[in-house]
Amino acid sequence: MLALSNTMLVIAILLASPALALALDLNSFRAEHKLPPLTYSATLAGAAYGHAHDMARRNHLDHNGFAARAKVSGGTAAENVSWGCEDQDCAIRQWAKSPGHRKNMLMKGVSAYGIASATSENGRKYWVMELGN
Repeated sequence: MLALSNTMLVIAILLASPALALALDLNSFRAEHKLPPLTYSATLAGAAYGHAHDMARRNHLDHNGFAARAKVSGGTAAENVSWGCEDQDCAIRQWAKSPGHRKNMLMKGVSAYGIASATSENGRKYWVMELGN
């Protein structure tokens, strides 16, 4: 019988158990593609929070008001929106599978991001990611 070290055993369990896979965040996704990390911005997170709550209130997914939010970024800007995920890991993975959203997350010329979610009265969770400078 082959003896496994504790480290090897943990790695084997993680690889065999998708439910235990490491969470994906924006900067680890960018690192996988050899791009620099982005700085978390409270300003962009505030813009994401406002839009997520507005969509949840209206129970409607959209980019309404993006031009105004883009001005907050001070330059290059992009926005990802989605609904249905319970956590940030799911939202990042959902966006990573969509060519347009993926392009935004891998955008060069941005240095900061903010992300937020809000839940509508019917329980649908909305997510917004703002990218800018």
